[in-house]
Amino acid sequence: MNSEEKRESVKENYDLVAKQYGKDFGTYIEDLDIYKAFEKELPKGATILDLGAGTGRTYAYFSKRGYNYIGLDFSPEMKKEAFRIHGEFPYVLDDMMNVKKYFKYNSIDAVFAVYSLFHLSLDDFKKVLSNIHDILRDGGIFLFSHQLGSGEEFTDEPYLGEKGKNMLYMSYQTDDEIESVLKPLKFVEIYRKNKIETHDTAINRDNATTAYRIVRKVE
Repeated sequence: MNSEEKRESVKENYDLVAKQYGKDFGTYIEDLDIYKAFEKELPKGATILDLGAGTGRTYAYFSKRGYNYIGLDFSPEMKKEAFRIHGEFPYVLDDMMNVKKYFKYNSIDAVFAVYSLFHLSLDDFKKVLSNIHDILRDGGIFLFSHQLGSGEEFTDEPYLGEKGKNMLYMSYQTDDEIESVLKPLKFVEIYRKNKIETHDTAINRDNATTAYRIVRKVE
């Protein structure tokens, strides 16, 4: 299975679980301290691009605080659920690999990508980070999460029970792999938190560690 087919399988997965996902996560914000750390670095009225917007919980959070929010997700069912919950808002329906089709060089203040990049192969991950670097303004902020480890697998989709066995593509990166991507792009890390995932609906290996990083684009 090539990388495009892996991403397509992830999209199909999220189309299937969108209604349940909207019920559980349409407005619920977890890890509020990470949102606060990100917000501390934002200029007033910043334009924020959310890669993996899902059912819109980040829209609800940031729009209420006066930020210019734009969501992007490739799942039409997730977008439909987001609009059902929140009403219509700026939302690009496409694969994040195509982000430069919609945003010009040096045009976005901040990019938010939490619980979305771990569905990309390492090569796709590198391409997406390079594209994010290009669309970010100088001094722009990028918050992302990834799962620590190595290799890739098809893990269980918890919302689909037996039908979801070995269904959802996941990719894992070591700290060294992440540094090898960030360093050539001249991203400077300004925040880091590791979290061990333990809840029943976690989409990962048992007790996987999610790393959250905030980096700044410097030239």
